[in-house]
Amino acid sequence: MTWTDDDRRELRELFRVHDQMMAEQRASDPGEELMEDARPPAPEPEPEPFTDYQSGVLVQVIVELRKEWREERDEAIAPLKAEIADLKGKLDAVAELKGKVDALLTLLQGAKAEVIGLPRKRPSDAA
Repeated sequence: MTWTDDDRRELRELFRVHDQMMAEQRASDPGEELMEDARPPAPEPEPEPFTDYQSGVLVQVIVELRKEWREERDEAIAPLKAEIADLKGKLDAVAELKGKVDALLTLLQGAKAEVIGLPRKRPSDAA
């Protein structure tokens, strides 16, 4: 659809009449707001979920619970830590023994290489 100049003039006239009617309505009833002037009401601030005192009490309760849980965990872990320390000591002893066995084997292999065969005694040499 194409708009002619007459169509545009008629549309402008209709807008002008509409604007005039809106102005007259505002002037005759100033207390009533029009939809185009209506603004949404300012949102109400959300109330705090807890008072300062309640927040402080919650913080203290959480701190105490975490402390209690930490102590329970440490008590449960203590025997395991002791067993680990004992096993580490035994492992160190085994490593020390392995080192001694390796050194002994090295000495024995070296001594075996140095063994010199002695000649047998002959019965004819005895006299």
